Amino acid sequence: MPVPEEAHSPRPEAWALERAADELYDEGDPDVVVARAWDLMRAARDLEEERHDEYDDPDEGGEA
Repeated sequence: MPVPEEAHSPRPEAWALERAADELYDEGDPDVVVARAWDLMRAARDLEEERHDEYDDPDEGGEA
């Protein structure tokens, strides 16, 4: 199932493509590199959301 970024953008961001290409330097299939780039973007987004949740104050209606 595509993530929201995939529905709005035909390609992942440049930083994700570059990192995926570096990680998969011997991969000949560009679709594999693009899929890894989307994975990297999802992981970065999830990490950012976790950081945000870390600072939510339960007494102020944030996550506990």
